[in-house]
Amino acid sequence: MTASRGIRQDYFFDSERKSRVRSRLAFASVLLLGLVLTHILDNQLFKATYVGADQVAFTESRAWYQILRQVGDARSWLIVAAAGVAHAFWRAAQVQGTRVRLGAMLAIFVGPVLGGLCAELLRAVLSRERPLSLDGTFQGHVWDVPFSGVYSAGRWFDVSNLGLPSSHAAVAMAGAIAAARAFPGSGWILVPVAVGCGWTRMLSGRHFSSDVFLGLMVGWVAGNLAAALLRRIR
Repeated sequence: MTASRGIRQDYFFDSERKSRVRSRLAFASVLLLGLVLTHILDNQLFKATYVGADQVAFTESRAWYQILRQVGDARSWLIVAAAGVAHAFWRAAQVQGTRVRLGAMLAIFVGPVLGGLCAELLRAVLSRERPLSLDGTFQGHVWDVPFSGVYSAGRWFDVSNLGLPSSHAAVAMAGAIAAARAFPGSGWILVPVAVGCGWTRMLSGRHFSSDVFLGLMVGWVAGNLAAALLRRIR
């Protein structure tokens, strides 16, 4: 009598691996295509979005602007993470056997910090200046020597006039993704808000659309990475 053939033990692992490869290829394709398109349209989109030097202060004083803008500050996500931790412990105390998903809550803060740091490092390496020169005139794409943001003219890590990518967009998207991983469904609200944060940076003339796009992509990776690395913490 012939024994039935068993299912290959590595079948599901192979399937999962192939799925991950496809996802990464899709992300790389979106990243490349998005960068090419935004780079081509940067000047036109900047001129269509920038409110002008005489309107920047007024625009930045609006409540809606500040709400969107502050999503790009990691301290905002620290508040969200702290609230999540408090809720998790409260729920664990109320419902016996409920696990405290501490790792998922920590990722809501760690993700934005990681995203912001990666964006700042990339900005120092790529060394493309902001759309406006120091005197406030539009200058288009101006590239400094690569790594000049790391060290130049006796100064270490000076990225104040460099814009690619936007660290605010990276922080906002990283927080949105990490929070969406912790609270399924919330991404439908948080991801558009993160995009809105990047939009405010274009309104004020601080970034090109390609700066914002790359920042959002950096944040997407950072948020998912933080959530994946910290998910086992209970």
